[in-house]
Amino acid sequence: MTLKVKYFLLAGIAVLFVIFISAAGYSKAVYISDYLRSLVIRAFNLYNNKGSGVSLISGDRYKPHMKTYEKMTDGFFHFGNTLLYRAPKNIRAGDLVLNAIEYTGFYKLNDFRNSTQAFNNITGNIINAGEIVVITNPLPYYIQDVISTRSPEVKFTKGLYFSGDRAGNPSFLSRLPYFKSLGINSIVFDVKDITGIVHVKNSRVREVREFGLSRDGAIDNLPMLVRECRKNGIYMIARISIFRDHLLYEMDPSSRIKSGRTGGGWNHGTKELWCDPTNRKVQDYNINLAVELAAAGVDEIQFDYIRFPTLGDQDDAMFAWPQGRQSRVDVITAFLKRAHEAVASYDAFLSIDIFGVTAWGKDVDIKKLGQQIDLLAENCDVISPMLYPSHFNDNFDGLAKPGDHPYHFIFNGCKKVIELAGKKALVRPWLQAFSWRVSRYNADYILEQVKAANDSGAHGYLFWNASNKYDEVFRAMEALR
Repeated sequence: MTLKVKYFLLAGIAVLFVIFISAAGYSKAVYISDYLRSLVIRAFNLYNNKGSGVSLISGDRYKPHMKTYEKMTDGFFHFGNTLLYRAPKNIRAGDLVLNAIEYTGFYKLNDFRNSTQAFNNITGNIINAGEIVVITNPLPYYIQDVISTRSPEVKFTKGLYFSGDRAGNPSFLSRLPYFKSLGINSIVFDVKDITGIVHVKNSRVREVREFGLSRDGAIDNLPMLVRECRKNGIYMIARISIFRDHLLYEMDPSSRIKSGRTGGGWNHGTKELWCDPTNRKVQDYNINLAVELAAAGVDEIQFDYIRFPTLGDQDDAMFAWPQGRQSRVDVITAFLKRAHEAVASYDAFLSIDIFGVTAWGKDVDIKKLGQQIDLLAENCDVISPMLYPSHFNDNFDGLAKPGDHPYHFIFNGCKKVIELAGKKALVRPWLQAFSWRVSRYNADYILEQVKAANDSGAHGYLFWNASNKYDEVFRAMEALR
């Protein structure tokens, strides 16, 4: 028996053992003997000596699932349920972990990093060219492609809003079955909030990486969140704050609305920082982020702050496009049209949030905001008016304390938006799930809003609580079961 044959036999045993470990559910193991590890590496080199690329054990019955791995960078190889990486060049260990986590069963980067480093005895920060790394807890090569299971239509929505850091917590995944049991069939989660922080750690959008717009505590493994939501029948809505973006404003001065008086960045005397809605670069950044989410399998992208600022010295605000060239309505409508076409090419839906008062259609509000409902409806799938009763001024519509009249504002607001939108877009209101300016906030308050939305003909509803505290909502949903 030749030495090469012996190596093949030993390598075969090693590979079968590793596959067995993975199949048996021990893929999270953080120790393997140096001898066995060396056999795996020898097997890898004998099996594939062609250099970089992705090798998959496939067959006709697995072909529908292969899209999961199409985005893999050079250097990844499959042995059944075992995933390995040969560095085509020197690479930082942190970059490998960031790029590989979506192909694993880890939700947090730290857990994946610690496991991979321990399993492979990685002590430094650099993985040298040609070095082999065993990826711990890999996804099986036959895992279902989440895009193929995307909802074919906008779901009649019973949804909750969650901040990006809350959705990024592993405990969030364990709550999904409970939401489902209550009849909650949708979640809205922040991908970019008004701070400008992007809550998807491994985003490949240029601005996110160039300016470091992501932070720790984000969603480290978005595909895993998509898979878990899909498993529980949860419709996913990724929220993006568009033009109110504090971090991009700070990091990229060219993105700002300019002050005609000072030549510097414009603001209206508050902590709000606004990027220029007419700036093509700002628009493209947000569209690219939306497209990345759509490509990842998210059902719907939701745009918030898709408008102009309305406070402060408007005459001092200087935009990239001269104000006389386009109206604010034209700017917002044209941007939304581009975004909708881009997202739709991935079979995802696009929704927008609008001020509740916009439903009452006052010309002054429309011109300032740039939001004209009938035009917006032509270029999106869903309109979500923020009809929180407490946000209407005292004596609005003749009611001294609007916060105590939830049915009136939800029902009438939805009816007005539905009429203005026609059959071009669905209407799905945001409901108030907080006690501000409400005399008696409880489950009955929630139920009254739900009834109003249903009576109006709205396509479901979403609950907003900035702190993600939904005790009264849960009580109300239990009563509806």
